Amino acid sequence: MKKLLATIVCLAISLSMLTACGETSQPTGDAGNTPASTQSEPLPEPEPPYDPAVLTGLPKGEDYPENQRLLAVMINNISDSALHNARPQNGIGSADVLIEIKVEGGITRFCGLYTDYTKLPLICPVRSARDQFFQLFVPFQPIHAHIGQSVIMPQFIKTYNYADLEANFDAIGFGQVTDRPGTAVEHRAYIDEPAVQKAIDKLDIDTKRSYNSTFFDFVNYNEPARVLPGPDAVKISITHAPRYKTYFDWNAETGKYMMSQYSHYQRAVHETIDKNTNEQLGFENVLVIFAPFSVYPDPGNTGYDLQKVDYTLGGVGYYFSGGKAEEIHWEKGDAFTPLRIVNADGTDNTVKFNPGKTYMAVVQTEEAPNFSFDTGIAPQPEGASAAAE
Repeated sequence: MKKLLATIVCLAISLSMLTACGETSQPTGDAGNTPASTQSEPLPEPEPPYDPAVLTGLPKGEDYPENQRLLAVMINNISDSALHNARPQNGIGSADVLIEIKVEGGITRFCGLYTDYTKLPLICPVRSARDQFFQLFVPFQPIHAHIGQSVIMPQFIKTYNYADLEANFDAIGFGQVTDRPGTAVEHRAYIDEPAVQKAIDKLDIDTKRSYNSTFFDFVNYNEPARVLPGPDAVKISITHAPRYKTYFDWNAETGKYMMSQYSHYQRAVHETIDKNTNEQLGFENVLVIFAPFSVYPDPGNTGYDLQKVDYTLGGVGYYFSGGKAEEIHWEKGDAFTPLRIVNADGTDNTVKFNPGKTYMAVVQTEEAPNFSFDTGIAPQPEGASAAAE
């Protein structure tokens, strides 16, 4: 019996010791002693906010004009003689998108798209509205500032119910600069922020608009710039007409294509300068699209060969950015349909534009053979590669 009791006592002591050991091996409840296997996984990093500006795809600044309509301004580009010369223009360097298209008589015109009309600089010379520009920007419904219009434009304004967004300064008057002596009066008209505000007040123009997309499909500015898949492109040569040619030179230091134009008046190529700043225009993006042109009927025998651009079938072109080129296709359709730039490989994927300012040229298909770009690589003599091997 004593032996049995001794055995039971020994077993009890052993069990109590095992229990004590088990208790000390359990977590104490302190965070620092929690086994790694029971710790929660770290939360993923939140995605950086993405809220791009409509025209550039860049981050919106604190003073970005939220829910405010963009502004489209028609700008003269003639350079045929001392009397008919619009260059250098005021304010074109402030445009976020600058569009150039042939309009009549072999001359081109600009349309500048501006994000904030309340900060508009002096723009000069301002000229008449043309439908080939109107059809490109109408899906974004900017305030349309111009002085006069082609005989075709009233029908477009009526068809697309645009009268409430027209700032036609023929209706309210406009100023003329005095620092362009020797030029015709039509090449001296200007507008600025006070003038636009006057038009808004007098014509009761609606200034509000919420945008849910950008003008081009931009790369997210939180991500690296896209490297285009095509060859290098250090020089671009665009022929709109025999007297109107536009050139770009890639500047790797600034990351921009620097703009120049041929002047028939001066018979030479000159840097394209903004007279407000005396600085050459530079763009992160250059877009060239080729489209069919024809001439509108001239029942009044005015002698003007008003150019008509057909956007319905789309076409081909080139996109340049970062010193490289990319073949593209473009699509549009009617005026209310936004321009869409897609891959040339037939996949119909939208081409991503790098954030920044854009120059856009709409060029007559017949001028395509006169378009070129330089890779910057000198051609090798015939047989040089074989000799190197």
